[in-house]
Amino acid sequence: MSKIPPVTTRQSPRYYQTLRVVLCVTTIAWGQEAGTPPPSKGDQEKILDGMRVYAEDYISHLPNFICQQTTQQLEAGKKPTKWRKGDTIVSKLVFSEGHEKHSLESVNDKPPQPSRFVRRPLVTNGEFGIMLANIFNEKTEAAFSWSGWQTLRGRRVAVFDLDVAKEHSTVKLSRSDLAHATVPYRGSVFGDPSTGAVLRITYGAYDIPPDLRTKSIATTIDYDSVSIAGRDYLLPVEASVLVDTGSSHVWNRMEFRGYRKFEAESTVTFGSEPPAH
Repeated sequence: MSKIPPVTTRQSPRYYQTLRVVLCVTTIAWGQEAGTPPPSKGDQEKILDGMRVYAEDYISHLPNFICQQTTQQLEAGKKPTKWRKGDTIVSKLVFSEGHEKHSLESVNDKPPQPSRFVRRPLVTNGEFGIMLANIFNEKTEAAFSWSGWQTLRGRRVAVFDLDVAKEHSTVKLSRSDLAHATVPYRGSVFGDPSTGAVLRITYGAYDIPPDLRTKSIATTIDYDSVSIAGRDYLLPVEASVLVDTGSSHVWNRMEFRGYRKFEAESTVTFGSEPPAH
């Protein structure tokens, strides 16, 4: 099995990875509504405005919480037809005052051993609103275009394609300490047309410099209703990241479960961002 050089992607202000990305290649299905006319240009702008307001307020409206993140690591060769399972990593994710902190809980259902190196060709962070906020930030100057009506988990959603130029991008990739680059990206956002709530984000970087040895990175995050302390919030429930290096593929499939309130008497210390590995 060929070795995959660790790569890091950063999503400002705290989005980083060992190859750090989030791509959803999950089996959750959605379908295009055939024959349904698009909304008028004015109505499209109203839907987008609702999504902008939702994204702007998203993080500030989240409670402090704890959840369990389970990551299944998979790898394949040049053609991703046969996937080899790697480690299954379970982490505790604490979200407090708009920041994420991860702590390793188990590897393949066993407590982590200090003497054992945990191989992570791909690591992710930032699913809880950072990408959502960046996409709709005015400084990002994302170009949106109507894609169509679709059905996602039984809900009718409005889908807009988006493109963010390199000069406005907040997505940064790095391969170990050998190469770094800010890259443009394009994708889609799936939103509730009446509330502006964003239910899915997909995106992928492009024009990646050759020295990063990364042909493509694609990301999807799926949000669904989660109850915390008797209130419902839209939070990530599944995500996955697929990376094509040109000679091999790396795929992380993630689930977020067991959401519960992070009690005020608990304390979490957030240091500076860890260095890329």
